[in-house]
Amino acid sequence: MIAQIAGSVLEVRLTSIVVNASGIGYEINVAPDLASKIAVGDEIALYTSLVVREDSWKLFGYKSADARDLFNELQSVTGIGPKVAHSLLNVFDAEKLQSIIGSGDQLALEQVPGIGKKVASRLILELRERYNTGKSKNTASGKWRDSLTDALISLGYSAKDAERRIEETISELDVDPASVELSELLKRSLAGARSAK
Repeated sequence: MIAQIAGSVLEVRLTSIVVNASGIGYEINVAPDLASKIAVGDEIALYTSLVVREDSWKLFGYKSADARDLFNELQSVTGIGPKVAHSLLNVFDAEKLQSIIGSGDQLALEQVPGIGKKVASRLILELRERYNTGKSKNTASGKWRDSLTDALISLGYSAKDAERRIEETISELDVDPASVELSELLKRSLAGARSAK
């Protein structure tokens, strides 16, 4: 894998640049915002990820290793390919994108071209726990959550539907869920499920 490329810029295009590294010109896909700040002759170092397909080899480049690593990680989500992962990182920097996923902000994700409701919800479902840090993590998990999940499953909900209902219930609360009686949380979750039908 080509993890980093440093050299002088030979060409600048709208969404890619060509970098001369040790006499070889590498075309690297970059965010339009980054390309607009680069000029021919500039010395540049980018963290890169090589995506190999049957009909093409493509390099994607980022200014930070965190962004490059997140680009690779996003592709672990079902239905997310390099094009969609790159689009997400064109709109948000790595830290902001992790925060959006961690907080479950589906609407923010849906504003990215190529990201629909299904893709946004799948991203949150598969990666939220990884990026849910600090205060939000403390309020989003605990014994109350396990008990509420078990209660919903015992009433016939799938684990996935139970998780969705819990997330929606949490988003509607103005207080820490741990401070609310389990019976009240269950009541709110079931009420939300009925109104969603």
